Amino acid sequence: MFILVIIFVFSVLNAPRTLVYIANNRSDLFQGYLLRSGTQSGTHRSPPGVTLQPTEKGSLESTIPSLESTTALKQPWHFPMHFSLRHPAASFMQYRVLENYTAVQVLLMAGYTAAVFYAAFYGSNPFTDPSRSGWVIASQIPFVYALATKNNLIGLLVGVGYEKLNFLHRHVGRLMVIGANVHAIGYIYQWSLAGDVSQQISQPYIRWGIVTLVCLDLLGFFSIRYVRTKTYNLFFGTHVVGLIVALVAACYHQQACVPYVIAGSVVYGLDHIIRAIKTRFTTATLRTIPELGLTQVDIPSLNTGWRAGQHVRLRVLSAAMGLWGMTEVHPFTVASATNTEEGLVLMCKNTGNWTGKLYEMAQATASGEQGQKPEGRVKVMVEGPYGGVGDITIPNYSGAMFIIGGSGVTFALSAVQDLVLAGDRSRTRVIEVIWSIPDPVPIDFASQVFYTRSTTRSFEGLLLPPGITLAPGRPDIGKLLDRFATSMMGKGDAHGAFVAVCGPTSLAKDVAHTLRVFDVNSKKAIGGIQFHEECVCSTSPRIINPRLTNKFSCSLESLDGDCF
Repeated sequence: MFILVIIFVFSVLNAPRTLVYIANNRSDLFQGYLLRSGTQSGTHRSPPGVTLQPTEKGSLESTIPSLESTTALKQPWHFPMHFSLRHPAASFMQYRVLENYTAVQVLLMAGYTAAVFYAAFYGSNPFTDPSRSGWVIASQIPFVYALATKNNLIGLLVGVGYEKLNFLHRHVGRLMVIGANVHAIGYIYQWSLAGDVSQQISQPYIRWGIVTLVCLDLLGFFSIRYVRTKTYNLFFGTHVVGLIVALVAACYHQQACVPYVIAGSVVYGLDHIIRAIKTRFTTATLRTIPELGLTQVDIPSLNTGWRAGQHVRLRVLSAAMGLWGMTEVHPFTVASATNTEEGLVLMCKNTGNWTGKLYEMAQATASGEQGQKPEGRVKVMVEGPYGGVGDITIPNYSGAMFIIGGSGVTFALSAVQDLVLAGDRSRTRVIEVIWSIPDPVPIDFASQVFYTRSTTRSFEGLLLPPGITLAPGRPDIGKLLDRFATSMMGKGDAHGAFVAVCGPTSLAKDVAHTLRVFDVNSKKAIGGIQFHEECVCSTSPRIINPRLTNKFSCSLESLDGDCF
């Protein structure tokens, strides 16, 4: 009941923003749900502008049209999130504790834990009434499945992507493991006092209960952070097998569990049916970007259906990936705007076995080892889109700031393109990008560069475009944010700032802290700050950890103007 009340409360709070989103996006209301090939609109063709292209072999090519606008601005409706960082109390809700959880997340987990413990233990002794904890845990089966699905109904109601709710899925799973063990220990205690442990265990329904307990304990062990990050395939395999076996065993353990199992199975089955509908088989072109260690995957046959900041799940159907590699599916943020000539573009960082094989395949093709062609073509399976910024409409904000690390630039590329292509549908006046990378070679479009560690490399021969400066030291996010707010106040529009970070947990934590302690009067003056984070670990195929490498940051300010 607790989680139903929480879902209802957050859905009600999110309802006004959902209505504003519907009102502002009537023409493309279903954008962000289904990849497809669409007709390019006139405003989304590639007009003259700035092209981001660092190399000949591979590119971060992202054509940005001229910022001049001859059309009067059509002001969209704007409704900020209730936790927009405007008031000190709201800033506290973004305070980071434990494993980078926000105060809101901790309160939700604490409340959920209290509700489950109350239902399981209030007025009851687990050693004399162990069945109660078992029924409470059985009732959580539908929720643990619903919180794990990619096509998440709960996320749709509260206005966030499925990945933002995954912390609750993990927490409910931990509570189920604890409850199952309390349930088992209570009965073992009673049987031990009665001296009939062996007789009880010989009963079939007890044996099925033991199978369920073992499955849940294995799921709990293989779901710890170390296993997930070091051996993801082991985690995934045990998760799939363990959950299926646990559901079957629970039904044989107690027939009363069947309704809960059916509910969880329906949620799981519907999710996979929708995922099959959202899957596309097509041909992609592979290129390498050696300076960033990236493989660029171009899929021109899919050019619409996603929103800025969303990701897709990619499977490469090639023998060069190996038999096991062909079965793996990896998520990557879309690096291009919708309805453009280039179609769907992905940037895959070469950090693991799978992404390493993909990079090698692109390299071999480019050098002519797999046919005399300058670029490789391969069959792929693309599923999505998923995630993103939810009901947030970035062009509704007066300013947008993107703080990104390494190949997390894909998030900013699509978002910036989307902002510029919005034209007269956008109220955004200031756009700034802070990019942390290990080497300055690929920066052909920045205005400020910072290097953070001593280096013997000479920069005398480095060709810097007009407006580029190179200075030692890490970028000061606080000063950059203050300058960003000043620029927004100079434009005279106060409909809030959208600040996004895409990078490792440490980067997201630093940015969140900076926003939390940022001057309250400045926040009010610009209409509040909406914070969004796409956080990935350093082992992810998308990111370079700026704390572990020589770091350069760039601020893309050429888009700052009155042109929208």
